[in-house]
Amino acid sequence: MYVKIDKESIEVIVLTATTKIVGTIYTLPQERLTDFMSESGSSNTLPMTDASIYTLVDGKFIAKTKFLSLNKKDVSIIFPSSELIK
Repeated sequence: MYVKIDKESIEVIVLTATTKIVGTIYTLPQERLTDFMSESGSSNTLPMTDASIYTLVDGKFIAKTKFLSLNKKDVSIIFPSSELIK
């Protein structure tokens, strides 16, 4: 038997030293993105779904994957794509 934990999906843009990744992460309801990224005792990886990967320099498409696990230490910048000002 297990306890189901409801999660919220958030489409995010992640920048690493060499790539831009656009994908979906899952947080607890009402959890701030900064808290999610800095939780002590949590995993050192950032699981993402429906992730598209681009080169950071010229935006060239590299790959799209259903699942991606990114080391949180590699994340330079992360923000919800809904916060992007166009």
